[in-house]
Amino acid sequence: MEEFIQIAKKVADEIEKKIKGENPTKFGEEICIGADGTPTQYIDKVAEDVALEIIGKRGNVLSEEIGFIDNGRKHTFVIDPIDGTRNAIHGVPFYGISVAVGKKSTEDVLYGIVKNIPTGDIYEGYKGKGAFLNGKRIEVSKDFSDPIFCLVLGESGNERTWKLANMKSIRALGAAALEMCLVASGAIHAYFMGKESLRVTDIAASCLIVREAGGEVYNANGEILNVPFDLDARSSVVAVASPHLLEVLL
Repeated sequence: MEEFIQIAKKVADEIEKKIKGENPTKFGEEICIGADGTPTQYIDKVAEDVALEIIGKRGNVLSEEIGFIDNGRKHTFVIDPIDGTRNAIHGVPFYGISVAVGKKSTEDVLYGIVKNIPTGDIYEGYKGKGAFLNGKRIEVSKDFSDPIFCLVLGESGNERTWKLANMKSIRALGAAALEMCLVASGAIHAYFMGKESLRVTDIAASCLIVREAGGEVYNANGEILNVPFDLDARSSVVAVASPHLLEVLL
């Protein structure tokens, strides 16, 4: 497993280097239609190409642009080359890389890394061994006196998230993996995507990170989340510091 962890870390590091060396005005150029049926922007394709070159045939790959590559291995690298593509295109400094290593679903992910490209912050989760931010152990907040919720709003929201937006201390940051990592680090108390629209590539790494930090991840029906390694599977997501927050959110 150590080999796969080092590969995932190298993928995150090399994507960061590549993106920081690119011309930001090219980020939003549409290159093709990805395996998930949505347009592939230049920034996503460049990042994914870096990941594929590093991984080679040492593991299977599931990425939102190229789809599934079966290299006949037991473990699969689940990659969102750029989490928060729209933020990157518009110059909002909140976007990153998400890489998870597992076998069949979010439930059996053994390692996850999410790296914020503009800040360089690295979130990691090791199955059964904890969650870390820049090498230091992190845990979810246990102080709920002034909760902060990250909600997905606009056309990607639903009636529940729109109603919750009237509450105080609401954020909408536009990068699911990074927002879930903020739950893990104690910066916020919950992340809520009410629509059945997130792919496993968006959340595989951050699900593990939240859980290893002492939080939990559910769907909008209040069921513990387990999403298969399949781009056709979509899910709502509620990542919380404590299960009692479900009563407020759902």
